[in-house]
Amino acid sequence: MTRELAEKKIVNLMQFARKAGKIVAGADACIRELNSRGLRLVVIANDSAERSVRRIEYEIKEQAPRTPLLRLGNQETLSTALGVHQTGIFGVKDKQFAARMLEYQSSIANVEEQSAN
Repeated sequence: MTRELAEKKIVNLMQFARKAGKIVAGADACIRELNSRGLRLVVIANDSAERSVRRIEYEIKEQAPRTPLLRLGNQETLSTALGVHQTGIFGVKDKQFAARMLEYQSSIANVEEQSAN
């Protein structure tokens, strides 16, 4: 699976999760959910502000160290696809959605590893 296809599938899953009410958008909303142990995955756009990224990484380390982090796409693409105001940080509250997104992410890593060899 190519990187573009896998990223498209992850965004598609994020859209389904959003419709099911299983996505929170924005750093503050994600931090609130992390504090209540409600997030299964945090998705951060590649062009997010470094300060926001550090803030989320700190909160994950302190509040929910087992919460995986996924870097993907850009703010405009993700926000438009999900129908939210422009933001680069999203939290996935559903375990099945998060697990499937991580599967697609690992397929990207496997393809890139094979092409490097």
